Amino acid sequence: MKEEDKKIINELNGTRAKIYYQLNQLEKITGMSIRTLKYRMKLVKEKYSNMPNLLKRNGKAWQIHYTLIDEFMPKYNKQQTNLYNHKWETFLTWNMKDDYDVHYHIRLINEIKVEIPYANIAYVVEMDGRGFNHIHAITDTYKDNVEVATSKVLDKYLDLYQYRCQVEKINNTSSATSYLSKNGTITII
Repeated sequence: MKEEDKKIINELNGTRAKIYYQLNQLEKITGMSIRTLKYRMKLVKEKYSNMPNLLKRNGKAWQIHYTLIDEFMPKYNKQQTNLYNHKWETFLTWNMKDDYDVHYHIRLINEIKVEIPYANIAYVVEMDGRGFNHIHAITDTYKDNVEVATSKVLDKYLDLYQYRCQVEKINNTSSATSYLSKNGTITII
C-alpha cells in the first residue's frame, strides 16, 4: 500500500471512537494466555505500523484500538468460550411501535430460542430515546435461521406495522459484543 493511502486510512480511523485496550486486558476478552498475545502483538505491530490511530505506544504499554481485537482472537475453536471469543454469527434487534415491558421482550426471545434450540443467544433489553424497551441479541447460528424464527414468533403476536426488526450477519465480533454490553446486563440462553 502506498504511503499516501496509509495516511488517508489513518486519518479516517482517527474519527472513530477512542476506545483502547492494553495487551493484558485482552487476556480476558480472548481467553488466550499473555504469552500467546505477545506473539500475536509482534505480527499486529508490523501490520499496523503506520496507523497510530489504531495502534500506539504509551510508555511501555501498547494502546490497541477496539477494532483490532479480532486480530488477537484464537485461530482455532476453543473448548470453553466466553462472551467475547465465542463464534457469534448473527446480530438481531427489534423495536416496537408501542411500549412493552421487559418481561414481554424476554418472553419473545425465549420463544425464538425454542424455535432454534441448538443456537446460543446473548441478549440485552434496552430503553430507547422514547422510553420504550427494545432488544439487541447475538446468536451463533446463521442469519436465515434467525430471520425465520424471529418473524414466526413476532408475527404470532404483532402485526407487521407494529414492529421493526433487523437481522444482520456479524462482521466484527468484538464490536458486536461491546455494543451489546454498552447498556444493561447481557443474558445468555
